[in-house]
Amino acid sequence: MAVDWIVITLLVLMVALAFGIGANDETMATLVGSRAIKVKTAVILGAVFVFIGVLVLSKGVGDTVGRKLLGSDVNYTVYMMLAILISTSIWLVVASKTGAPISTTHSVVGSVVGIGIVLLIDGEADIGGVLNWMQMGRVVLGWVISPILGFIGAYYFQLLINKIIKSKKGGLDNLENTEKGFLWFLIIAVSWTQISRGGNDSANALGIMQGLIASGDLIEGSSLVTFLLILTGLVLALGLIIVGKNVIENVGNNLIEMRPSDAFSIQISTSIVVFLATILSLPVSGSHILIFAVIGAGKVKGETPDKKSFRKMVISWILTFPIAALLSALCFVMFLGIF
Repeated sequence: MAVDWIVITLLVLMVALAFGIGANDETMATLVGSRAIKVKTAVILGAVFVFIGVLVLSKGVGDTVGRKLLGSDVNYTVYMMLAILISTSIWLVVASKTGAPISTTHSVVGSVVGIGIVLLIDGEADIGGVLNWMQMGRVVLGWVISPILGFIGAYYFQLLINKIIKSKKGGLDNLENTEKGFLWFLIIAVSWTQISRGGNDSANALGIMQGLIASGDLIEGSSLVTFLLILTGLVLALGLIIVGKNVIENVGNNLIEMRPSDAFSIQISTSIVVFLATILSLPVSGSHILIFAVIGAGKVKGETPDKKSFRKMVISWILTFPIAALLSALCFVMFLGIF
């Protein structure tokens, strides 16, 4: 009976984490930064597309996060899942208060590593079997490569777009019409990104559900699983609408000035990278990819990001993994002592 209550608590916290993920989603920032649409419209559109992404693209990355990071020596327990959820949620809430877009993926994976460290110290597993090192290596490699690809893609897309704009003859009216054309391409690219982000980011919450399935505490294929999938999508969208506007405004307005054409070069690069990672079942940081894409496009224009805003983001990124690991380890040790 006690375990049943813990499972219910886990599922409630999973939904709460989904809210936090939505609250820290800055995908629509380029639409706001380019003055294409207002913040209110951006968050409503983002909520619709992120819900679609949760429904159609979350399973692969969810399996990676919830089932494949801990090693062969480890038997999943509800207490591990609880420690991961609590530590991730705490850090998300704290970081979101600053308006900085942190990586939920780094938080969750860092929490998993924290569990592994405790098991290793307790002698419950050896170094080879405490974590799935091959899978962990794929995830970390994805973290390194994906922002670089976002930067490179945006850089070259921006070069191409600049050439297209320069080739257009005419005055300001012609330039304005060209920018209006890019606005529609931008909306399509942002929508694509938001769907992919919905699938990738939500897996950090839904991965807990996959962990419960792996531990046998939740039956795969049950109506409960389907219900939780829909509920998570709705709550994630709600988090974006209620709180996410702060992060969207911070990223969209405080890095570089953007026209629709500039925003498109950023967003199409981000779209491609996040979508490919999601299809490959790799949990990546959409925040990191987007920010590096912004920097790549800005470099072509001779612009640099606002140093204060960028410094705050980098500090939060660096702190995320170790803090999440430490919080998770402390929570897990506490649960082992109690139960």
